[in-house]
Amino acid sequence: MSQKTKIILIVVSVLAVIGLIFGYFYFTSKSNTTGTGNLSFNPFGTGTTTNNQTGEVTSPTGEQTTTPAGQTTSGVPNANSLFHKLTDFSIAGATYFEDTKPIVITPGTEVTPKPVEVKTIIKADTIVGRKDIQTFLNKTLSLTPPLVIDGSFGKAVTAAIKSFQQLNNLTVTGKIDAATAPYFIKTTTGAIKPVEQKFEIIPSLRYIEKATGHVYQMTLSTKKVDKISNSTIPSIYEAFLNSEASTIIYRYLSTDESTINSYIATLGNTTGEFLPSDIIDLSISPDKNSFFYLVKNSNGVIGVTKSFNESKSNQVFSSPFTEWLSQWISNQKIYLTTKSSWSTDGSIFSLNTTNGSLTKIFGGVAGLTTLSNNDGSLILYSVSTNTGPRLQVFNVNNHTTEDLGVYGLPEKCIWNKDNISIYCALPKTIVGIQYPDSWYQGLTSFEDYFAKIDTNINKVSTVADSTSANEIPVDATKLFFNTNESQLFFTNKKDLTLWSLDLF
Repeated sequence: MSQKTKIILIVVSVLAVIGLIFGYFYFTSKSNTTGTGNLSFNPFGTGTTTNNQTGEVTSPTGEQTTTPAGQTTSGVPNANSLFHKLTDFSIAGATYFEDTKPIVITPGTEVTPKPVEVKTIIKADTIVGRKDIQTFLNKTLSLTPPLVIDGSFGKAVTAAIKSFQQLNNLTVTGKIDAATAPYFIKTTTGAIKPVEQKFEIIPSLRYIEKATGHVYQMTLSTKKVDKISNSTIPSIYEAFLNSEASTIIYRYLSTDESTINSYIATLGNTTGEFLPSDIIDLSISPDKNSFFYLVKNSNGVIGVTKSFNESKSNQVFSSPFTEWLSQWISNQKIYLTTKSSWSTDGSIFSLNTTNGSLTKIFGGVAGLTTLSNNDGSLILYSVSTNTGPRLQVFNVNNHTTEDLGVYGLPEKCIWNKDNISIYCALPKTIVGIQYPDSWYQGLTSFEDYFAKIDTNINKVSTVADSTSANEIPVDATKLFFNTNESQLFFTNKKDLTLWSLDLF
């Protein structure tokens, strides 16, 4: 055997041994980790798992499983579910609105328009008027022989007028005086009154596809969907709609991902308007006719209000501190919450948009995120604890706090119109303690049950559970109601699809 052949055999043998050793350790390590999940993936650590309904705290239970979109846990759609998946694609924003459409009249049921009768007092100061008076007296008194219709008043006409006045208990003067004139009425047939077009109110949704910026409208009674705009703006991050769902603010990254663009456009118009670059926060007014945004400048940040329908804007706020989250409460009040994390305290302030004054409401809360009710009197907020984000309510007028006894985030809740009750999507279990950070960063995904919370009596009532059998677990955010609050709409953060929940 040559020296060269010996070297080749030795190299092959060594490689074979290395391969066997690697294979042994690879398969051994996989068998040892089966069922435990990759527990070292979470950079914040594994923490604990808290059952949000029972309050039980345990160690991590392992890797979570997910259900394919459109299927229940058994793979079969649940026809009796209160949950309804409304889109098969991710959305950037959505709103409920009441569309109006003309009522279509079924052929054969049309109402025939009738001529309109017009009654006027006959004027005796014209020949035509005097002729009409002569005709009126002939008909009313059944005169024989009748008066000659010539517009000339003589003795015969005077006698006829006196007879008419006697019959109607009027002062007998023989003249068409102020008391007699209103009795001489002429009826004519006017133009045909057009049939009034009647309209019906159509409860609808309008939403924007995240990938393309295309706008869709769904009629809720039939679930019929129409694409009403196919103008393409790729990769929309978020979208806001006005009260009529006709004007939209699109927010997206520039091509090189260095700039946040905000573009406002009205459906049907060929052009729109770019708002300032790098708007860091944006919120809509309660009537959805205006919006407030924060944009950085060399001195920190400024806050600006602007109408959807006007080009004029109004600066109402400035601060050297740049990290804020806003909620527009009323015409003169905007709540601003400092961005915090599970390890950093946050505070909430009230901004007076008239004079620009900023008043602190409360603070010193770790992981603070907030959601005010409609009149600003109660603020739902979360506080980071060693067992997860705890929901509490702060009374602005009394400066008191009530612990609601459940874990969750205000971003997953909505206040009722009564300003007392709240609907929340509450995580069934809480893993770890780094909230809201890990949820926003996508390191944690919740599986929710939905509850109504009465803040007056601190009562929590479950209304639906997406984690129960034959349901698809959802992680709900961006909640909104229909008009009578019988339906709750939300975005499933797991895939950004649009869903609804029947409340009653």
